[in-house]
Amino acid sequence: MESQGFGYLYTLATLAMTFVGFCAIVLVLRQGRSDKLHIGHRHGYIGVALGATAAAMLPPLLAVCGLSAVSIWQWSSVIISIGLVAQTWYILGRLFKTTSWQFPTRVWINSSITGFVVVGLIANVVGYPTAPSVGPIAVAATWRLVMGIEIFLLTFEELL
Repeated sequence: MESQGFGYLYTLATLAMTFVGFCAIVLVLRQGRSDKLHIGHRHGYIGVALGATAAAMLPPLLAVCGLSAVSIWQWSSVIISIGLVAQTWYILGRLFKTTSWQFPTRVWINSSITGFVVVGLIANVVGYPTAPSVGPIAVAATWRLVMGIEIFLLTFEELL
């Protein structure tokens, strides 16, 4: 069953995995610093990009399992929102240990945007204000990839 939006999700998953592979190559070539903050950054952008891949591949997986289109979007939204909340909580917890709540403004902005994405996913589950669809899932997966790229670019200097 090929549903509307799967093409975008496949493309996004491919981009996210390509980004993870690129990051792995950069990390192998630049095995420099290895204090807790730098290791956290490395785990951060690779983990977030893998999260984007998982979010993009979940709806096609559920389709293969035989769920209806509405169920695919609802279950995907539930699972992805739980993953986003857990991953954001984990990242903030790790960041707290290294910075003692001295988070940069971008961390608060990114966490707020993630919160809005989660609200959109929950709205997709309940079907309000529109019927469940691929839109919020595509936004969530894209947002995770954008965050991974942002973390990589902001910490790229540390790799040099």
